[in-house]
Amino acid sequence: MIDEDFYRQAYQEVNPDHCLFEKGMLTNQCRCSRNRKLLIAEREAASCTDRKAQEICRDFLEILRKQSRFALKLRDSGQKLGHVKEVKVQIGGLRGLYHALHPGEEIPAPVPEVAGMLEQALQTWGALEQLPFSSIIPEISHWEPRRRRPRRKR
Repeated sequence: MIDEDFYRQAYQEVNPDHCLFEKGMLTNQCRCSRNRKLLIAEREAASCTDRKAQEICRDFLEILRKQSRFALKLRDSGQKLGHVKEVKVQIGGLRGLYHALHPGEEIPAPVPEVAGMLEQALQTWGALEQLPFSSIIPEISHWEPRRRRPRRKR
């Protein structure tokens, strides 16, 4: 069994440009042409191959976290999101963005081409702050992660 502190250190060294949508990438909830999967100590990781795209993703996630605080029932604006809420923001936000870019279309699973959608959104609305959050936030509220299968009794 690997020491978690050693794993985190190795992860930072091997994957300094980690994908900000790693949780979604590794669970096949979204896809991106700039994503590269890595194996670190028998675990999967996702890396971003485009720093500019990574910056746009970072900005998008920061704005999404702020905009979705009420929908996630968070009181403290500085509160760090837990795993499930972070995944809701990531995947629900991407689903909402897809819906805003393609109104009337069914949202595909997995959500395709994260970086491409963000580039398209910037071309359409000019800035991430101008995105139609009234269309995006409901997807964050409604998206639910897959339920775990019950453990088998031995």
